[in-house]
Amino acid sequence: MMDENKLSSIYQDIAQTVVETIPEEWSKVFVYGEINEDVRKAFFFYYPENDDSPIHSHNIPQRFDIGEEVYDGLWYKLLDGLEKLWYEFKNNNQEPWTNLTFIFNSEGKLKIDYDYEDLSEADDYESRIIWKYKYLGRLPEDEDDQEFLRKYLQSIEEKENENDNEQ
Repeated sequence: MMDENKLSSIYQDIAQTVVETIPEEWSKVFVYGEINEDVRKAFFFYYPENDDSPIHSHNIPQRFDIGEEVYDGLWYKLLDGLEKLWYEFKNNNQEPWTNLTFIFNSEGKLKIDYDYEDLSEADDYESRIIWKYKYLGRLPEDEDDQEFLRKYLQSIEEKENENDNEQ
């Protein structure tokens, strides 16, 4: 059985690390984390207050003239928090997720989408295109990337139609 207080504490630590990383007022944050025995990946996008253009976390050092060491320290702290959450699932006999999207706003509302899809064969670049479209509503600028996304969405729609027809 998962300890809700422990989970809540881990969620707060993850959110606090992200908040410490953002050097300006913000309204909403979307964190992507991918953790398993061999992989630790994380990035986030945030929306500055009164702005509808998301900022990628890895652009913060250049955009705000923040030292790479400071940013890297916070990024590793974020990875550690996500890994702690992953192990909390695994150590409590819960199916460990492969990736998650951790969404919160400046009022403290939190939502977490856990995903259990096998990512061993996934292409990181293509996965990010899909994630940005799904969570940020962003279409890629590159025409080849747009074509990839169109074909991906079409295949999802075809699978859904097949499932509907089988029922």
